[in-house]
Amino acid sequence: QHGYNLLHHAARDHNHGPALHHLALLHIQHDNVEEFRQLLSKAAATGNPDSLFVQGHCYYSGTDGYEQNFSAALEDFLAAAENEHEDAMVSAGAMLHQGVISEDGRMVIIERDQQRAFELYQQAGELGSVEGWRNVVSCYATGQGVPKSL
Repeated sequence: QHGYNLLHHAARDHNHGPALHHLALLHIQHDNVEEFRQLLSKAAATGNPDSLFVQGHCYYSGTDGYEQNFSAALEDFLAAAENEHEDAMVSAGAMLHQGVISEDGRMVIIERDQQRAFELYQQAGELGSVEGWRNVVSCYATGQGVPKSL
């Protein structure tokens, strides 16, 4: 209980990003979606990379109180990536690698940018992401974002 009180104090009284993030995760474990969304949004607003990454996934999938919004998802992934969040780099890279179009196929939501995707994959790999390196190898093998190399 004392630990929770300290976490709550840091989050509510000091707008501490990591504390807000952990409180949000506690709320989602207890199916309190609205409180989760509010706390996660506040944590992301502090620039907390873990919160930006989780919020990006919520926007991407349209879950946990967030409406699906691919542009917001990419924005959050890229913001987390600026803070060297490896998984966010891979997620942003995946969105840019394929691009995103509307369900009816008439509107491009996220432009395909395979070169930028490659750069994000490589950066993630250099920070230790196995998934990042797998995607780098795949890009070279298929010539997507870089010249083809076998």
